Amino acid sequence: MVVCYSRRLFNAACNSSRNTITRAQRHLRYSSCIGGLASESVVPRKRLFSSGQDFKPNAKGGTEERLVTIAESRLEELLQAEIAHLASVSVRALTLREVLDQSEPRQLAQFIQSDVPIRHAVRIRMIESLSCWRRVPELVQTHDQLTAWYRSIRLKANPDDLKGFTSKIKKIRLEGRDLVTRTAAGLHMVKQIAGDEYDDDFLNRWMDGFFLSRIGTSMLLDQYRTCAAKEYGGRGVPTGIINPHCDATEVCLKVVATVTELCKEVTGQAPPCIVESYAVGEGDPCPRKHAPAVFSYVPGYLRYIMMEILKNSFHWTVKNAADAEDVKNRPVHVLVSADEQRIIIRVSDRAGGIPFDVGERVWSYFYGAAANKWSASATPLAGYGVGLPLSRLHARYLGGQLEIRSFPGYGTDAFLLLPRLEADQVEEIPRSSTFSKKDKPADPLPRRPSIQGAEKLI
Repeated sequence: MVVCYSRRLFNAACNSSRNTITRAQRHLRYSSCIGGLASESVVPRKRLFSSGQDFKPNAKGGTEERLVTIAESRLEELLQAEIAHLASVSVRALTLREVLDQSEPRQLAQFIQSDVPIRHAVRIRMIESLSCWRRVPELVQTHDQLTAWYRSIRLKANPDDLKGFTSKIKKIRLEGRDLVTRTAAGLHMVKQIAGDEYDDDFLNRWMDGFFLSRIGTSMLLDQYRTCAAKEYGGRGVPTGIINPHCDATEVCLKVVATVTELCKEVTGQAPPCIVESYAVGEGDPCPRKHAPAVFSYVPGYLRYIMMEILKNSFHWTVKNAADAEDVKNRPVHVLVSADEQRIIIRVSDRAGGIPFDVGERVWSYFYGAAANKWSASATPLAGYGVGLPLSRLHARYLGGQLEIRSFPGYGTDAFLLLPRLEADQVEEIPRSSTFSKKDKPADPLPRRPSIQGAEKLI
């Protein structure tokens, strides 16, 4: 098999002393070539620079890039150089409105083919930045998987063939179902193998960046798959996974019902849970018909966050209660409060609280149940110990925050703050693979203000 590759990018690679595509930009174009006849598989992207000799007029009066034919082995070499380059290209953070505005399937498919490979390249290089990654089977598998997905979207997926494109997106999402648990297990092994080379702070921040990048990639793929028409294998939902009228209170009520049933199935009992909703200008709890906490958001993310918080509260309430009667006397309270700019949700329990010396370790992938590396005692109610850090990442991803305040001996309050203004609903993702192997990683993640100022909403 031979492949047609951009002439100017091929020349850039050949002229580079290190054989990298240092002058190539993110708008690379490929075509599969059968019997010497090129069949384009990637929609042309916006050109960041051009050279007259590298482009030729096409039948429509525009220009198309000249291609050269190279061997498959040479393509692999160029792809590896491209991945190295793209991993250093700054990933542009999207707003929720931008994603919603690109809900036309073909338009979104073109954007995915342009943007998602860069996000995959970032994670590939993040793995490669770990000195011992080749000795960790879980990381080798994840690295190979990301590379295969990169090739699938970059070379094989065709946005003009929506049925085939949707099929490839579904396959990627299906193959990545266990990526989080596998990668977390791999980092536990890195910690053991590398010894003092990486401290917990580095590994926690590495995983935060890696998983935030995954959330951003998955959001784009799921948005496309949900928007695509049923005839193409999608679900045919015009707004995709985004609900412009997501009701935070309604989501909380449904999650409470789900967790209550789950707790009863696992332990035989569950604490009572009270949900209240308030809004600025309302003196009493707002009736449900007023829906005071409606905003544009991804309901699936809110459900996930609330599920993890409430499972934690229910689990420890039952575990620390003296008996069934004591469980009834330890209610969990969910308070939803909103103004024009933000929604804040507080979950309060009487499960005994968290010792002060634990502090920020509740957000660590190496603390509690997570420290035991997938303990056999994990249940649907009390999982593997990564639920809280992953919940905080889902909150951070679109400009939110999740914080915990503990009252040792009494209980814990969890505060979830989410922006309602579209200007504030911006992706928080690693802009490039800037994590270093030495000491602490450079932090590619922007810092957000404390949640403290929003507590006056409650």
